[in-house]
Parts: sequence; structure tokens; C-alpha cells
Amino acid sequence: MNPSAILFDLDGTLTDSIGLIVHCYQRTVNKFLGLEMTREEVVPVIGRSLLELFQELSPEHWEEMVAFYRADYAALADAWVTLYTGIPEMLADLTARGVIFGVVTSKGIDSAAPVLKRFGLDAHLKILVTFEDTATHKPGPEPLLFAAEKLGVSPETCWYVGDATHDLHAARAAGMRGIGVLWGPTDRETLAPLAGNLLETPAKLGTLLA
Repeated sequence: MNPSAILFDLDGTLTDSIGLIVHCYQRTVNKFLGLEMTREEVVPVIGRSLLELFQELSPEHWEEMVAFYRADYAALADAWVTLYTGIPEMLADLTARGVIFGVVTSKGIDSAAPVLKRFGLDAHLKILVTFEDTATHKPGPEPLLFAAEKLGVSPETCWYVGDATHDLHAARAAGMRGIGVLWGPTDRETLAPLAGNLLETPAKLGTLLA
């Protein structure tokens, strides 16, 4: 049975932005906490709320850290962030099939909206859920449930597509079918136990539809 809606994560799923996230995260924790973090240490936390992460790291300086990170990210986004190969074609196929789709991200609206507009994705989304829309965030289910409610569809009939374990835990908690993507930073062995399906390329999503 085809889904009533397909929801997508943003970073590492639609946009190739992981390198920039790692870069800005590393610069922020080094500047404020004197920490040297490797890419391997940063990648597993991507997908969680930035505010929550920095509050955990530094209850004293988290607001300054968030502001620094966001300014750094905004300054570099146009040069660093791209769409993954095959994403425009995948979304065009969904549109042609009449499939409703949207984005559920832990990013704030000020970070997510410009990226979606830049690549012309905003006009095709039926919903965009960002950090500001819910009180709790992935890996909890609230953002996904909020999206389903706003779309007027049952969570059990939705799919959530993401690159991280946080995405797939959120999908399970929401009662949605979780689909893991293998073009992001997380390997097959990590995603497989949590995913209803794994996609090697964006084009493979269409093969799951009737």
C-alpha cells in the first residue's frame, strides 16, 4: 500500500550538508570549550536539536554557542551545501505520482527555509516542520506526529525517510515506516536494524511505490 505522505529529514537525506555541519560544530566547541572533536565524534549527534546538544555540553555558554554556530553555518551554506545527486528527480517523480511529501527537520526555520528555497524545493512541500514547531525533538516522535496531524493523515500510513538512527527511532516511536538512506553519513550495518527499508540511491524510493 502506498503511503498517505512521505516525510523527509533534511541534512544528510536531501541536502549534502554533513561536511558543513561537522565543520561548524568543530569550530564552535573548540572556540567555547577548547574541545577538539573528530568527524567520527560529531556525525552520530547530527539530527538532534542543536540547542539540546549545546545545552548538554555547556549550560553556561550554550546560547552563545548556538549563535556562533548559526552565523558560521549561514555564512558558508551557499558555498558548501548541495543537493545529493538524484534528489530533484526523486521529488519530481513523487510529484508526478501525486504523492504528498514534506520535510521534518531539527533545524530552525531560519536555517531550513533558505536552503529549501535556494534549491526550489519549498514550492513542492506540503509541510515543513522545524525546531520551533514542537516542544520535544527527534529521536522522539513529536515532530513526525505534528506533521501527520497538520496533513490530516494517520501516522501509521506515513513513511519517514532519513539518514540517521535518530530519524529511524523517531519513525518507530511515531508508528511510521522508517526508511534509511545509504548516501548519507551512516552505514548500512548501523541503519539496517532500525529501518523498514534501505535505499542505495534516491531513485530506489520509487520502486517501493505501487
